Amino acid sequence: MFRRSVIVAILGGLLSFHQLVGLAMQSADAGIAGVVRDPQNAVIAGALVTATSESGQVRSTTTNEQGRYKIDNLAPGRYTVVVESKGFKRGERTATVESGRAAVLDFKLEVAAPAEELTVPGRGGVAPNTDPAYRHLRDHQHFETYAVSNLVLKRDVGTLTLTKGLVSFESPTMGRVVKAVFTGEGTFTLSPALPIEGHYLASIIEKQSVEENFEKAVFCFTDRTYEEIKQQSQSTGTDPRAGDILKDLSNKLRLRQERPRSLVEALVSSDGDNLEVELLAHIYNPKRPGAFKAFITGKKYNDLRFVVRPNGAMPQILSPEEVALINVDPAAEREGIWYLAHFESEYRSMKASSEEDKRVIDVQHYKIETVIGTDSKLTASAEIIFKAMDDGDRVIGFGLLPSLRVSRVRMGEKDISFIQEPRKEDGAFCVILPEGTAKGKQYSVTIEYRGDRVVQDAGGGNFSVGARESWYPSANAFNDRATFDLTFKVPKKYTLVGVGKLVKEWTEEGYAASEWVSEVPLAVAGFNYGAYKKKELTDNTTGYVIEGYATTELPSSLRGAEEIGGMSPSRLTDNAMTEAENSIRIFSAYFGKAPYGRIAITQQPQLSFGQSWPTLVYLPIIAFFDSTQRWRLMGGINTRLTDFIQEVTPHEVAHQWWGHMVGWASYHDQWLSEGFADFSAGLYLQLTEKTPDKYITFWKRSRERILEKNQFGRRSNDAGPIWMGLRLNTFRSPFAYQQIVYPKGGYILHMLRSIMWDNKNGDKAFMEMMQDFVSSNLHQNASTESFKHCVEKHMSSRMDLEGNKRMDWFFREWVYGTEVPSYKLVYSITPDSDGKFILTGTLSQSGVSDGFSMLVPIYLDFDGKIVRLGEANVTGTSTTPEFKVKLPQKPKRVLINYYNDVLAVESISQAKN
Repeated sequence: MFRRSVIVAILGGLLSFHQLVGLAMQSADAGIAGVVRDPQNAVIAGALVTATSESGQVRSTTTNEQGRYKIDNLAPGRYTVVVESKGFKRGERTATVESGRAAVLDFKLEVAAPAEELTVPGRGGVAPNTDPAYRHLRDHQHFETYAVSNLVLKRDVGTLTLTKGLVSFESPTMGRVVKAVFTGEGTFTLSPALPIEGHYLASIIEKQSVEENFEKAVFCFTDRTYEEIKQQSQSTGTDPRAGDILKDLSNKLRLRQERPRSLVEALVSSDGDNLEVELLAHIYNPKRPGAFKAFITGKKYNDLRFVVRPNGAMPQILSPEEVALINVDPAAEREGIWYLAHFESEYRSMKASSEEDKRVIDVQHYKIETVIGTDSKLTASAEIIFKAMDDGDRVIGFGLLPSLRVSRVRMGEKDISFIQEPRKEDGAFCVILPEGTAKGKQYSVTIEYRGDRVVQDAGGGNFSVGARESWYPSANAFNDRATFDLTFKVPKKYTLVGVGKLVKEWTEEGYAASEWVSEVPLAVAGFNYGAYKKKELTDNTTGYVIEGYATTELPSSLRGAEEIGGMSPSRLTDNAMTEAENSIRIFSAYFGKAPYGRIAITQQPQLSFGQSWPTLVYLPIIAFFDSTQRWRLMGGINTRLTDFIQEVTPHEVAHQWWGHMVGWASYHDQWLSEGFADFSAGLYLQLTEKTPDKYITFWKRSRERILEKNQFGRRSNDAGPIWMGLRLNTFRSPFAYQQIVYPKGGYILHMLRSIMWDNKNGDKAFMEMMQDFVSSNLHQNASTESFKHCVEKHMSSRMDLEGNKRMDWFFREWVYGTEVPSYKLVYSITPDSDGKFILTGTLSQSGVSDGFSMLVPIYLDFDGKIVRLGEANVTGTSTTPEFKVKLPQKPKRVLINYYNDVLAVESISQAKN
């Protein structure tokens, strides 16, 4: 929202100077004033008073030693006034402000009850959003306008040609011009720097380049755009359209959708992005390299956003790339992140990497004290210790749920400025440090906040814990590693389970308190909460402590189902704990010992959703039911649900390794987490079931998910390479991310395991590789490239298909490519003169390009006993030379891909007559 100071400029042509001064003095008198007292009429000093207009403008102040406050220079209208002070209940009243008059509004606050007092944080003397430079960026709107003709702005792979029109620059903030509005005729073009990006773009818009005509655009920049345009243009009269165009864009960006209409819309606003905060960070640190962002209203695509930002074009998806083009039009079939890549110069110099570090700070420790009230509202204070990654930064962003409202930020005993707009707007939270950082220096800030929507009562002692990575002011969640000291106070009848280790428990004024400390650095912290019954066991093999937490009552959504087989989650906690224990044994053997020492398996009220935090697993409530209860609850057998239940516990336990012990460097690399966890679930089925049936079915189902066609006739695999990560989800492939990153990521590891297998040593080479990968990347973020290097370190000679001791061929085909082959084995078995048998055969590969190579395993079936014979190397669409193998006895049949070892459209074994 903008203040209407522009009205004065408009009236300037009609009123004399003295009349304008009189008008200004008159508006200065418009405001709200009053006194804040306690029930005994004693004044309250230091109370925070906040006035919010109907349009969302917020002004704050604090009461002086006489309990008085005054908020002046308010625009006429209706305001909601809130008064808050520690130890007192919140006061709220409304007032109508009239031009030239001050509304008087006194408050008498009630004393808070002891429990309520726990939920009221301290209030500082610095109100949110009051930093002068920020306010100027947010509210100011005065322009200088220039006429342009055939002016070209080249920004990396994107080019904006302003054929003819007007450019209106907003007046400078702290001496820097950072916003401009263009109206007229212009063209935007973009040619991708990488073939993979060109192919991806063509899958969305049927062309490998972009050309879009436009008549208006908004530019936000901290590079030399102002100087560049001004030098090639002529000053002219004001463009009356500029103000409304900028205002319309501001309103669009600031309106946060509670339920985003599309994945892209969710991604671009996932961190409550605040454009003015982004600009402010550059203004306060001139050492930052210049950035450029264009909001283009095209004739075909009306919301194109072109971004060139050295510190990351889309940090909200852990992207280190600096250049992006996004179409944010949820009504259009072409919506998507069209382009996301490093600077073109980085590719030319071979310096582009997913491991580039774009962080502003490196958080080292969190100390968080949290109270959950009987109303499920959360109140907390978080001390955050961090190290500066560069010089000069003052604006530090944190991930915090917009419904959690910050009341105070301190450095030591000094209150400092912070920004947090209303929860339904661009509510990103950031802190403004008093001075620029010094690279490598350690800092500490303390943040006090409270709000709702973190814990939601689902009935029966069940709670849904949302905002699992933004219930506290996190920085670089899943990217940093930090230690945690977490103290919780909750109503006595409930149990809270945290990450780390429980070091202390006590009671305090009707609350159960506990402290949880992490001895190793964690990527994220969380908790679960409910009327739990606890069970515990120690695994003799690994020494791991496994805890189980479940409720005795069902959530409200399942009320009425209590009589179905005595349905109570806590009755079947043992099953979930046993699955977790077996998972830890298997994964410890294959991937190496986990450092956490404990894991808590906890119930949540959702039916089909699981998640894993370090030492803490959230399982869907249905995972605590037996098969009979699930059958009766769902009204029959649901195959997909049954499969999910069998896999959810090992999948989530596997995330202790994949995602927490070893993180992912960027969105390109998230398959190293989700795909590896999917593989681990399949491994669990193989090693815990008596027959291989479920294991074979698991990979068959993974293959179907990757290759089945959707309503548009497209396979998920057609959406793009697994390396594209979240970008795979498009209008024509809405679930491709889930159908590729999980099952295909698992399949890639499954295929590597198959290639590395040998009859003498079995999985030994594969296990050594995986343990090396974990130990080399422990508590770090791995990239696809670092995993490839690890595979190459452990590859056998038969894996060196290109003779260069590299696995380029494999990663080119399966990670950076989308081809899927078909196979056909034609064979015959004839008796030999010495009583043995000769197997003769050829293997054909089809449906792939000339350079596509693969090692395809061949199996023998001796009356149900499956023996691996070896593997055949086939390249391109071709047939291998005929091979002959002498066998000691005649097999019932010869098979390829028995364990679905290779992702293939089809695998046929055909015996010659």
